[in-house]
Parts: sequence; C-alpha cells; structure tokens
Amino acid sequence: MAGSNSLLKVQYAQMQALLERGATFLGKGKAANALRAFDDAIAINPGSAEAFCCRGNALADLGQLAEAVASYDRAIALDPRLSEAHDFRGAAFALAGEFELALQSVERALLIAPDNFNARNNRANLLREVGRFDEALAEFDLLIAREPAFAAAYSMRARTLAALSRHEEALHSFEKTLALDPHNAEALCNRGTALNFLDRPEEAVEAFEQALALDPGHAEILGNLGAALARVGRLDAAESCFRRCLAGEPGHVDALLGLAGLISRRRGFDEAGRVYQRVLTIDVNNVAALRGLAGALEELGQHRSALICYDHLLSVAPDNAAAHQKRGFLLVSRTHHAEALLSFDRAKALDPALEHSAVRLHAAMHLSKWEDFDAQLDAVRHAAAAGDPGAMPFPVLALADDPALQHRCAQILADSHQQIPATPLSGRYPRHERIRLGYFSADFHHHATMQLFAETLEAHDRDRFELAAFWFGEDMGDQWRSRAKGAFDTFVDVRLKDDAAAAQIARDMEIDIAIDLKGYTQNCRFGIFAERAAPIQVSYLGYPGTSGAAAIDYLFADEVLIRPDARNAISEKIVYLPASYQANASLKPVSRLATRQAVGLPEQGFVFCCFNQNYKITPDIFACWMSILRRAEASVLWLWVNHEPARQNLARNAAELGVDPARIVFAGSEPTERHLDRLQLADLFLDTLPCNAHTTASDALRVGLPILTCPGRSFAARVAASLLTALDLRELVADDLAEYEALAVALAHDPARLAAIRARLIGGRLRSTLFEPPAMARKLEAAYSAIYARHHAGEAPDDIRITA
Repeated sequence: MAGSNSLLKVQYAQMQALLERGATFLGKGKAANALRAFDDAIAINPGSAEAFCCRGNALADLGQLAEAVASYDRAIALDPRLSEAHDFRGAAFALAGEFELALQSVERALLIAPDNFNARNNRANLLREVGRFDEALAEFDLLIAREPAFAAAYSMRARTLAALSRHEEALHSFEKTLALDPHNAEALCNRGTALNFLDRPEEAVEAFEQALALDPGHAEILGNLGAALARVGRLDAAESCFRRCLAGEPGHVDALLGLAGLISRRRGFDEAGRVYQRVLTIDVNNVAALRGLAGALEELGQHRSALICYDHLLSVAPDNAAAHQKRGFLLVSRTHHAEALLSFDRAKALDPALEHSAVRLHAAMHLSKWEDFDAQLDAVRHAAAAGDPGAMPFPVLALADDPALQHRCAQILADSHQQIPATPLSGRYPRHERIRLGYFSADFHHHATMQLFAETLEAHDRDRFELAAFWFGEDMGDQWRSRAKGAFDTFVDVRLKDDAAAAQIARDMEIDIAIDLKGYTQNCRFGIFAERAAPIQVSYLGYPGTSGAAAIDYLFADEVLIRPDARNAISEKIVYLPASYQANASLKPVSRLATRQAVGLPEQGFVFCCFNQNYKITPDIFACWMSILRRAEASVLWLWVNHEPARQNLARNAAELGVDPARIVFAGSEPTERHLDRLQLADLFLDTLPCNAHTTASDALRVGLPILTCPGRSFAARVAASLLTALDLRELVADDLAEYEALAVALAHDPARLAAIRARLIGGRLRSTLFEPPAMARKLEAAYSAIYARHHAGEAPDDIRITA
C-alpha cells in the first residue's frame, strides 16, 4: 500500500512538471512543444481534466480549433465544474466565428464561477460581437469596477460606444485607455476614428500620426491616416500614406479605395480606374469600387462601360439610392431619358433627400412628358428656396422665366465650390504688351459654340491679344478641333488636371482674362474659375444666364438681354456690347436642294416650324401653337424631335387640344448644310419661351427665315429678341403670348406682309454686323481692353457699355 501511494505521488509530480513545462512553452509561443508535454501528461493520467484543458489551449494556439473544442469537451466530461474549460472552449468557438456557441460556453463558466474575471471579460467581448451592445457595456463597467487599471476594458468599452454612435463617450474611454497605456497604438488609432466622427479632423490626424510613430508599418493606421489627411486637404501626404499602406499590404481595400478617390479628384481617371479594378479582383461586388469605376469610366467617355458598372452595382445593392441617381445622370447624358426617369424615381423612393427635381423634370421635358408639370416646377422652386443642390441652374433656364429663381439655383451650385479667393487678384501680373486671353471650354469640336464663335476667334487681333485655349472635353477627332487649335497661340489640354492644377497652369501663363465658354452646361468645369484662373474672369456665350458666383467678375451681354428690372438677379457686372452680344459665323451661300415632299411637308399650305430642342417646348407654348394651328387652318407645324416617345406625346397633346396630329410634321437630325437647306422650306419660325432659340435662331435668320419671338424677363428668354433687334426686325418681337399668337396667325394669312418681312431680313443681314465675325472680334476686344484697363487702374469691376 505504501509503495502504491509512493508511485502515485511520483506520477502526480511528473504530470504537474509536464503541465508546467507545457505552460512555459505556451508562454513562449511554442504551442507544438506545449502540446507534446500535455499529451505526455495525459498519458500519465488520462483522467486529468486539467491536462485536457491545457491540451485544448495548445491546440487552439495552433489553430486546430475543432480538436481544441474536443479536448475541452473531454475536460468538461471529466470535471463538469471546471470553469476554465468552459471559458476556454468559448474562446475557441469565438476564434472559429461561432459567437453564439462561444457565449453559451462562457456563460456556463460564469454560472460555475461568477468571479472568473477572464470569463467575464470574454462574455463582455462576445456580447459586443453579437450586437448586444448595452449588455456589453454593463459587463465592461463591472470589469472596470473590479480592475480600475484594466486598460483593455476601457478600450473595448470605447469601441462598443462607437458602435452605438456615442462617439463623445467613446472618445473619453479611449483617452482613459491611453492614460493607463500611453503607448497603445490601437487605442490611439481608435481615438483618431472617434475624432473623425466628431468632425475634429485635424485632431484625428494628430492621433493617427501618434499611433503611426509607435507602429510605423501598421497598415490599418496608415490607411486611416491617409483618409484623415485627405479630409483636411493634405492630398500629397494622404496619397503617400495610402501607397505606404499598400506597399506592405497590397490587398488593403480601404487604402485602395482611398487612393483611387484621390487620383480621381486629380482627374487621373485612367489610373483611378485601374485601382478600382484591383479592388474588384479582391471583391467583385464591392459597391464603392463599382461606383468609383463607373464615375472614372464616365469621365473617360466610356459611357456604355460605366452603365454596365452601375447595373452590376445595383444587382448587388438594389437599394443604393445614390447609384440609382448617378445612373440617371449618366442616362440623361446618353439621351436615354425614359430610363433616366425610372432611375431618378427609384432614387427618390429610396431616399427622398436625393430628389433632383430640376434634372428629373428636364429629362421629362426631353420626352415631352408634362404630367404634373406645375407641381414638378413647384418642387424645383422649393428645392431652390431650401438651398438644395437638386435645383440645378441649367434645366431651370428652360422651365421658368424667373430671373430670381435662376440666380438662386446658380448661386447654390456656385457655393458648392470653394472659391479662393472670392475677389479679383489685383495687380498680380505686370501689364502685358499683348493682353493674354484664356478661353476655357469642353466644346472645341463640332458644337454650337464653335459654329458660332470659330470665325470670331480667328479674327482676333494677334498684335494686341495673345490667345490660349484650355480644353477639357472629349476628343471627337473632327476637323473643328483642328480648326480650333489653329485659332489659338497655345492649346492646353487640362482634361486630366484637377481644377486647382488647371487654374495654376493659367496663372503660371499669366493669363490676364479667363473667359468661361461653358457656364453650367454639360461638361462644365466651373471649379477652375472658383480656383481663380486669372485676375479677371468673364462668362460669355456658352451659358445664357448668371453664374451666381463672386468668382466671375463680368457677364458679356447687351441692352436687350438684361432688362433693368432683372439687373439685381445678375451677380456679375455686365459688359453691354453694342447691337447683339452673340457671335455668329459669316454668311455663306446655302444650297436650295431640299423639297417639301422629300422632308414630309405638304406641297401647299403654310409651314410654321421650330427647330429648338423639344425640352424647350413647355405646355404653355405648345398650347399657344395649337391655338395658332386651329386659327390658321391651312398650316402645319414642323418640329425637330429626335425621340419617338416625345413625338408620340406631342401628337397626343395636339389631339387633346383639338388639332389633328397629322398637322405636326417631325424632323430628325441632319448635317449642318442639309439642315440649313431644309430650313428655307418653312414660312415662319415660332420661338420658344422661357428659353429661346440661340444658335437655332441664327440658323433661321442666316437662311432668311423670319423668327417670331415673345421675350420674357430672363437672359435666355430674350436672345432671339436681341438678334432681331440687331437686324431692325422689332416687329417680330411680340410683347406677350397673346400678341405672339395673333401675329403668327396674321402672317399666315398675309403672304405679302410676310414676304416683305423676309425681304427686309435678307437685306438687313447684309447691312448689319450680326454675321460679321471681324466686327464681333472688335467688339469683344474693346470689352477686354476696357476691363483690363479698369483692373490695372486698381478699380473694382463695374457695369460697362461698349460703344465701338
């Protein structure tokens, strides 16, 4: 008996030595060695719950989680009240992602031993993992009450508070963590994240930098610091952080997305697209990458591919309201207006704050869908009053003859750009022997602006003016672009330059006067002007309205365009040019090959026409036209409408207004020469309101087709009146729609009167300077000289009238 007891004591001592040896190996990270020691201990005493529990710890450290759980189960079978085995079993389940099973095990450990501090800590963390945040907070508070210096509890409590969006409290807990453990890089990083949420970005940067100093290669810290630096505008430093992060961890998705976003901001869309594609090789359904890639492709003109990206994104995240809206914008640019409306409506249904009322109504107008027109226009007005960016200025030009509304919409968009500085750069450059003009546009190709302005550019006095083009449009590769390049001393491609860089190029070239030929039309780059490309900045020709921006000093117009009662709705100082403000190409012979039969017009009868884009046709003006047709029975209305749904809607509206739809003849697009040829077949051009014909009015007048207009109060509503006044044809400018209708009917019934007007128009074209580009160049040069002289005299911009 004594020998047996002695043997048991020896075996127990050997087993304890093996358990201690295994524990030492575990402490040194040598789990395989520890496992052998624990197995040897079990071989000595297969009934030791403690040995099986220790064996489970070694297996867990080796990542053999199923085997670890089995070992813990054996320990529990041998001693059901071994609290540590239940606790460690829960930890193994947690490592395997089985959080509910883990929580059950840990809670069993606490039932056995309520004072098991490790188990209580594990329970707190598991409650957080399963989203039971309030219970987790209570557990962390218990842990802190027992161990006030337990930094990890403060840290996890802070992370739990952050998950509840209680960021101020989270920040306090992170700071408590750091008071206990000042060199805790993770806590510093988390503190930075909390500061970001509290809109304290500069402090966030400082916190991330402190964390990085403790752990210079930590990818997560580098990624967070990069995002924070980007937020405060330190873009170069942000890019460096993202690239350092990716050098150590090439698949760090947040850093890839941050880098791609920075590159996109700098208009490096080709490289940005490649970075977004790297994200998609890691996660093919990454919503942020799909959205970013779609935007980059759109900027590169690859609209079809961009649309595929949006469609993929929405197949993954069908409730992503912003993606529906972006898809709608893209579809509008591709003239897929019906589909765009569906996207806009889906975006609004998902997030009412994303209503883009003006653009949606603009798309509907392209389809001549006028249901609830007044209600939709009221929505635009409400959006403008609320400062909502959905009140886009360009669509409003054709929706409402309201200068104050147009100004408000423009101002909202202008204010979305940081304008630095908001006042002219007085005396920045010395006086140049030749005034340096910078023309900024996306439209140096076959475009209405170039059709009007190319010859004027070519007619500039190069002894007095030096011309630079700043181009940011698509490369159409047409002859108009080649012609444009020849019109300038310098042609600068800023497509892939961000706004600040493009403005800096202009400043480095010492451009004296920057002329915006785009305004708020498609593919505009107003941000270049917000960055102050030149000491004097001018809006001309491309956008018939105010910019609403302090950054634009002058608007070139004329006395007809800006009525005194609308002057306060123009933010710029006005340079009033003599006669009409609009540049035009010179008169050239136009063929007379088109026939009425060939274009679908009746051989006999009166032909009213309107070749404005149909989005300018409002319900009111269409009703007026239908009244004209009813009163002028032997007449038709010839409209340029490319969209079949719009044709159907117009025909239906005509029938509802008592006019046979067959009396509306639709025309499609034609090359310029053939278009001018066919225009001569019409008898009278009926203008639209509130947005007149502009280039189209010039086309009509150059071929001798009289245009009847009813000017409104706003710039866009008075362009045709400006052109007609310059030709001394004021009798074609009606005072209101009633006079407009009456005059249209009277001219249809009085061929002699109309013939006399046509003769005066044909003769007046030759006497007027309207179609003389050199004369227009001289007027613009007089304007440039006047504002340049004023600037160098130290005088602030003011209204100027040019008389030359």
